[in-house]
Amino acid sequence: MRRINSSDLPQADRVESVLLTVLAVAHGARTDLEIANKVPGIQGDDRQGRYYRKAAEMLGFIENHKNNSTLTTKGNSLVQNPTISNSLFISSVLNLEIYQKLLPYLELHPAGRTRKQIIDYLQLIAEPSMGSSMIPRRISTILAWPRSLGFLNLSESGYFKIQNNFNNEVPFFKIHDYTQPLLPATGELNEYEEIEKRVSNAINEILVFKDQAKLERASNSHVTLVNLIARRIREIGGIPKSNQLIDLAVRLDQDYIFEMKSTNNKNSRSQIRKGISQLYEYRYLQNKPQAKLILVIENPLNIDQSWMLDYLEMDRNINLVWDGNNKLFGTEKTKKDLPFLNLS
Repeated sequence: MRRINSSDLPQADRVESVLLTVLAVAHGARTDLEIANKVPGIQGDDRQGRYYRKAAEMLGFIENHKNNSTLTTKGNSLVQNPTISNSLFISSVLNLEIYQKLLPYLELHPAGRTRKQIIDYLQLIAEPSMGSSMIPRRISTILAWPRSLGFLNLSESGYFKIQNNFNNEVPFFKIHDYTQPLLPATGELNEYEEIEKRVSNAINEILVFKDQAKLERASNSHVTLVNLIARRIREIGGIPKSNQLIDLAVRLDQDYIFEMKSTNNKNSRSQIRKGISQLYEYRYLQNKPQAKLILVIENPLNIDQSWMLDYLEMDRNINLVWDGNNKLFGTEKTKKDLPFLNLS
């Protein structure tokens, strides 16, 4: 399991001003002091300029060499639409290790967690060498960023709760570490360690899966299927999640794992067979033996292939869903099993 270290913790208090830092560099600011002088509230403070510059570096928008900051390719893309609602900006924040670990933990506790409970959890999964004082010193900033982006709110009673602010621009939560639980049950270290052990033992197969998943996700039809399912999940309040292997997973009344396959009349059988094996293996790797498995394909099966539908649902206990002009279809059994998908 990748533990949190000091380089994962932002020091810049206002995420809005991190965006202003990127704009300052776009307009010619190079040194920390020049950056500070272009960001309201920190003018003349080169130390704060350094904090905000480092935050923009963490997000991948600028690079710095000997106190000389320039935009990255990603930074140039951001300044074409310089708002904190830009999906590129939001995704970059959510990709930080601190939020990769924090938001799934908060999802486990829908009633919310206190500041102290959050600190205790983060210290549990932090590098021991980081010391006991750093997270308490940085916690205000850590919590401020997702609050500003609409992914965290604070109740009047002092509980921080995850808020589902995913949308068509940021359709699901991408977890970049495939040894991290997509559907954690406890958030305890032993849960991380068990998945890491399983992944490590199957690493050669996983490298093949990663390459295959990367290739499949490049197709427009695959993206369409993922986004269709993710939208249905969001509409009923779920948080769809993904990693480098698993197309989508979500915890609702139970845990669900989805695999999407682009299909046509010639490749349906081979694609379905791949999907079956992947779903079973992903469920094992995630240590979720009770998770419900769903295979989503691009086109309905033809008459000659119809036996596979019965095989999947009755023999393998895998629900089959298919697309049809941006509508999702399934059998009566699947409609009953998966009411949240609102299948036709």
